[in-house]
Amino acid sequence: MSPITDISEAWYYRPAIPVTLSLMAGIVIGQGLPGFVFPALFIVLAAAVRLAIRLRRGQPARWSPLLACMAAGYLAMVPWMSPVHGPNHVTHYLDTGYWRIDGTVADAPIVNYGRTRLLLDVNALSREEGSQPVRGRIRLTIMGAVKLDPGDRVTFPAGIRPFRNFENPGGFDYRRHMAFEGVHGSAWVRAEKLRRIGSSARSPATRLIAAARDRLAQMIDAAGSQGAADEKAVLKALVFGDRSGIDDALRERFNRAGVGHLLAISGLHVGIVATLAFGFFRWILSFFPPLLWRGWVRAGAAAATGVPVLAYGVLAGMSPSTQRAEFMVAVFLAALILGRTHDILNTLAVAALVILAAFPPALFSISFQLSFIAVLAIVYGMEKIGNARDPDRSPVKRAGRRVTGFVLVSALAITGTTPVVMFHFNQTSLVGIAANLFLVPVVGFVAVPVGLVSAFVSLFFEPVAVLGFWLGIKILHLALMGVDFFSGLSFAAVRTVTPSLVEIVLYYLTGWALLNLRKTTIAPWVLATALCLATGDGLYWSYQRFWHRDLKVTAIDVGQGGSTLMELPGGGVVLVDGGGFSDNHLFDMGQRVVAPVLWRKKIATVDILVLSHPNADHLNGLIYIARHFNVRELWSNGDVNTTHGYETLMAVCRENAIVLRTVDAGTGKTVIGPVTLAVLHPAAGFLSPPEGIDQEYRNNGSLVLKATFGETAFLLTGDIEAGAESQLVLRAGSDLASSVLFAPHHGSRSSSSPDLIAAVRPEIVVVSAGAGNRFGFPHAEVMDRYRSAGCRLLCTGTHGAISMRSDGKTVCVRPEIASGGPRLRCYASGLNILRP
Repeated sequence: MSPITDISEAWYYRPAIPVTLSLMAGIVIGQGLPGFVFPALFIVLAAAVRLAIRLRRGQPARWSPLLACMAAGYLAMVPWMSPVHGPNHVTHYLDTGYWRIDGTVADAPIVNYGRTRLLLDVNALSREEGSQPVRGRIRLTIMGAVKLDPGDRVTFPAGIRPFRNFENPGGFDYRRHMAFEGVHGSAWVRAEKLRRIGSSARSPATRLIAAARDRLAQMIDAAGSQGAADEKAVLKALVFGDRSGIDDALRERFNRAGVGHLLAISGLHVGIVATLAFGFFRWILSFFPPLLWRGWVRAGAAAATGVPVLAYGVLAGMSPSTQRAEFMVAVFLAALILGRTHDILNTLAVAALVILAAFPPALFSISFQLSFIAVLAIVYGMEKIGNARDPDRSPVKRAGRRVTGFVLVSALAITGTTPVVMFHFNQTSLVGIAANLFLVPVVGFVAVPVGLVSAFVSLFFEPVAVLGFWLGIKILHLALMGVDFFSGLSFAAVRTVTPSLVEIVLYYLTGWALLNLRKTTIAPWVLATALCLATGDGLYWSYQRFWHRDLKVTAIDVGQGGSTLMELPGGGVVLVDGGGFSDNHLFDMGQRVVAPVLWRKKIATVDILVLSHPNADHLNGLIYIARHFNVRELWSNGDVNTTHGYETLMAVCRENAIVLRTVDAGTGKTVIGPVTLAVLHPAAGFLSPPEGIDQEYRNNGSLVLKATFGETAFLLTGDIEAGAESQLVLRAGSDLASSVLFAPHHGSRSSSSPDLIAAVRPEIVVVSAGAGNRFGFPHAEVMDRYRSAGCRLLCTGTHGAISMRSDGKTVCVRPEIASGGPRLRCYASGLNILRP
């Protein structure tokens, strides 16, 4: 038998695995390279013909089924990547102005920080000229706390806007994520303008479940004191999936301890319920001799287990992650009923296959990835490591083996999911194994059963149920003490840079090779190859991060705001502003946008943070950077803004011993390797009368920073307006000449005066402004002024992030979104820039 035949037969030893992997490959290709429908159809037909011929001849068909599955996976993504919506779909009404919207609440609203957020099924849109039926789901944000239930019909005036991404290299595609969830637009309205006009008829079962959840919430609230808010919030999340009471601080405590998975009902919780229920029913059925004689105890227990498992999922609201967990457990229970439990890996592949066949975008869900990778790592790792049976059956030995097994299971789950967690969350817990050893038994095997039994008892005797919830709260108090202990350790968790897909693949290849090192001859070669490639990857990123000799400047897309990253030759990093919205509780620009850009570039240290002026759209994104990166200095103009954001940034600087420097035009130049940084504005003494600073004065006090590298220069101007521009031109004169100008004040008509443009003589002008912003930035007359001066214009609102690279003579520009013409353009500097 040839080696190829041996490999193919080994490949089909677990047939569901290659079929599932082929389907996954097709889904990934369909998401990354859409538009090749006819080639995919041809492959399906050709593979089907090949398969029929081989089967007709009685010959094995090894590769044609895999090709067919891969092409089928590709085709399964077509409706998701290129959806066809009817003429009345809500997607045809995006950005079409204000309407009176009539819709039905589709899910339980979530109230946070004075805002109510929910999903709304649109029924109709109307204006003075008439009403028209419309279908489709949108996300609605209500400014204020409003009591609404699923099925309530509401009406309100609002415009429907499309979701917009922050278009940065490798950034999260939020628009596509929401489309996969079936949500196609967003709207917001003030609470006083929204009216409830009725309620759609809900099924008796839906009403019963909603009433049960409300009643359980009331009993849990009654069972605990006011000081046990966190315990009650966690108990609600564990019993019926209500996570509205879990705030960011509590979630972060669990994440630092490496037990964040305990807060969301997923495979762990459903698996624990199934395990306990199966053990209980197996014990009960063992008292029936007829079942014992026929060997039906296991099958009967598995069948009975499906009832509490399904009830738990229904009570928890059947979120997508819960549905996947329920189906995964159902597949394993079916294997028990059918007596096919000898191969758990094949059963796991069947579960994944069915889920992906029903909903292909599930492959890109974080919960799907973590659930299946964790189970795969546990099952495959335990199979390879082995669990030798010790003839000594003493209680001490048995307890030791169980503890060892539990530690091994936790270690395999954490090790298996680490690169995925790092990729999505940029954090890994160093105490996860120890924390899981204590908290999973306490929460999963004690608190969850106590809470669910109490919920069941509440159907018959409410006082006993309240007592049970009180006990659950006390148990969770102990658990939260453990969470606080582990998360409070200084080394509990570390922030990490984002691993590339190549690095993730090398990680898993290395893990596979180590587990099979003495079991297959190819494993040492795989290990050696993976280590060699990992070394090459490390050298590549060392060059990109520390050894490059050019200046890289990126205008980060932060919407309506400004943030510019400079990567200096030799590895120095300067971040000028961080963008931001008015309230970081609602959206933290630093956490969601700026930090991921840095992490994808393997940046963990920022040498200099520059705050041009203390307005929220420049300041608030810096808070997260200052808190979670190794920052050495913060430069500012000394303007003290009494906002919460400014005070928080100053507090973080004090906590992390970040050096604060007040700089102005008299500070002098800072030389970092071949790059010279010069502050050209404001003039010294700009804050001599600090009282009564108005917004215009604050804008005009923005730091103007010039970075010079060889014959090229970049001029960053903050939010200065015409008055400050005049002073700047008079004071700096020819020193303003630069290859690239970052347009002042986001391209407003009160800035970018002709005198400034003439003094700078830029070849490239970058405008940092949000798409469709309410200020109308950049203004048309300003853009015309730059065009008349022969400048190439780039705006983050239309081009996304703008990446520039200078070798000292030439500036190469690459916008994230190309708008006609080549994506990469280079400009040789024609400026006479005096070297210092």
